[in-house]
Amino acid sequence: MCVMALGAIGGLMGSAVSAMGAQAQANASANQQEYNATVAKINARTARQQGVAQTETIYRKYDKQGGQMTAALAKAGVNPGTGSAALVLAENDRNSWLDANNAIWNRETEAIGNENKARDLEAQAKSTRKAGGIAAAGSFLSGLTKVTGAGMSLRINEDA
Repeated sequence: MCVMALGAIGGLMGSAVSAMGAQAQANASANQQEYNATVAKINARTARQQGVAQTETIYRKYDKQGGQMTAALAKAGVNPGTGSAALVLAENDRNSWLDANNAIWNRETEAIGNENKARDLEAQAKSTRKAGGIAAAGSFLSGLTKVTGAGMSLRINEDA
């Protein structure tokens, strides 16, 4: 009888350890998902910062180009503020604006994708933790059922 009790206690302890293992595994997985979500958020911020940096580079490029065109027009004796010369310089400004906005749009799209990925990973982490808790409870209850089932079997045999 004492050996049976020790077996039941051992089985119960094994179930408890199994339950703890299931929860620990779920927590480790959830921690990794949360880490990846944090990285995705950082990537989103970085994409936006890169977009701003790209626009600054684009504006500098077009400003330089516009200055060179103005100087060339003036050197040739053409008034850069009138006629087709003014239209060419205006087109340069328009192209600058379009390229800068395209850079911002592309980086914002990238940032939103990273933010969506972060939200998805956070939701996965939450689900993983919940599933780990359910798995732990299931392992423990399964072991408890086996132990109590063995005890019931022992009592039935003792009654006979």
